[in-house]
Amino acid sequence: MPTFNQLVRKGRDTKVTKSTAPALQKGLNTLKRKQTDVSSP
Repeated sequence: MPTFNQLVRKGRDTKVTKSTAPALQKGLNTLKRKQTDVSSP
């Protein structure tokens, strides 16, 4: 457990969460037949 001074100096790290459905965050450009990182509307 960090002390108060350690928290003031450095703070806490935020947890990095992985997506449970990464395929839903991909889009498909049908004209170029390529996947994109931006999700489809």
